[in-house]
Formats: sequence, structure tokens, C-alpha cells
Amino acid sequence: RIGAYHALEELRGAAAPAVPQLRRALQHDDLWLRVRAATALAAIGEPALPALPDMLERIARGPSPEDPRGMEQRFLCSAIFSKMLTSTKSLEGVDRDKLRAAIARGLQNQDGHARSEISEIYRRLSYEELQPLLPAVLEAIEKPAPSGEMFADGVRLNGLKVLASHHIEEGMQACADYLRTQNPWASEHRTPEILKVLSPYGAQAQRIVPHLRETAALFDKGEKDFPKHLSARKAKAVGEAIEEIVAAQDRPDLRRL
Repeated sequence: RIGAYHALEELRGAAAPAVPQLRRALQHDDLWLRVRAATALAAIGEPALPALPDMLERIARGPSPEDPRGMEQRFLCSAIFSKMLTSTKSLEGVDRDKLRAAIARGLQNQDGHARSEISEIYRRLSYEELQPLLPAVLEAIEKPAPSGEMFADGVRLNGLKVLASHHIEEGMQACADYLRTQNPWASEHRTPEILKVLSPYGAQAQRIVPHLRETAALFDKGEKDFPKHLSARKAKAVGEAIEEIVAAQDRPDLRRL
């Protein structure tokens, strides 16, 4: 059966006639058969969308005693958010309640890569659709996943960007905190991207300038086990961002969670 599911995955759209059987396989007792069925459905693409509600429901169930770290959820997140939904131009027809439930639960997965894959959907949702999810979005920014660190920055950056795009007040402090607590790996490239997130807040971001000055001083002093010249580059980027914030005139209305 696993071999058959792999074959159907390789056939992609040509395997569309197998969608009903694969959909039934999502309820199989064997975890790995369920995972392979979901992966095959994702590869089939749009013809497999009738199975999407079942897949979203399985994500929303969360980890089970036989799968305490949510490995099935992790594979389903990849199948849905990195493949199935990206193959569709519109989210029309997608059950929003099931989608939101899957996003909220999936953002608690222990794998940073899975969380980051989910976060790619943020930009395709309206503010009204996102609003119930914003506490979960903020939590995924503030509390990093315990594994998959190399790929864990996506969910945090995407979260900060969507909070900023809707002028969510809590996003400013979350951005300032993440700037300081981010994974040091490649942080010299990530720091300017994080700072850009503050731009939509305009002069409202002046309230976090003292925090940013402290961060710039920490970077300028040098970080443990991190090249000093790269820390200096980060300090300079923070300093330039502070100047822009202080000079900002626009003061958009803020929303609170």
C-alpha cells in the first residue's frame, strides 16, 4: 500500500481517479499510511480538494498518544499549506472554520518548519478571517518551536508582517523582542528584514525606541560566539531604523488584540 501511494504521488494529476480511495485511507489505523495518502493527495492537486476538509480536521485534532510530537500533523501541514493550497489561485470554497481550526492547532506543532509552512497562508486571508487567529499568530512569534530551528524563522517573520500590515499594537514589542532573541545563525541578514516590519507603524513605533537603543548597544558590544564585525553590522542597521522611526510623521490608528 505504501508503494502504491508513492506511485500515485509520482503520477500527480493523472492519479485523480484514486482520490476517493486515498480519502478513505486518511481514516486508516496506520499512521504512516495516513501520511502517505495525504502526501499523494497533495501531489494530485486541485482534483484532490474534496479531501481537504478531512485533512484539515486531522490537523485540528492535534497530537495523539501514539504520535505525541505530532508527526502526522507535521506532514499534513506540509501537504496542505505548501502544496495543495498553493496550487489554487483562490481559497473560494475552503471551509473557513475548519481552516482556522487547523491553523490555530498547527501553529502549536513542535516543528518550526511545519509552523512556517502554515504561516504562508496569512497573506491570503482578510483581516476579518485572521482576527480570531491573531492571538495564536502572536504566540507563535513569541514562543519558538522546540525543534526545526533552522526553518523556524518563517513563522515568526510572517507573523510580524501580518500584525504590522493590520497595525496590531502588540506587534511592535514582539518585533523588538524578536530582534534581540532571534537565532544568531544568519541574523546579520535577518535583522534588516525584521526592522522593515516596523515601517508600517510609522511614528507609533517611537515608543519602542528605548528598547531598540538597548539592542543596538548589545550588538555593538559584541555577542557571544558571533563574529564581532557582523554584530556591528546589526548594530548599524538598528541605529538606522531608529533614525527613520524618530523622523516618522505618519501615526496610523492601532488595533489591539
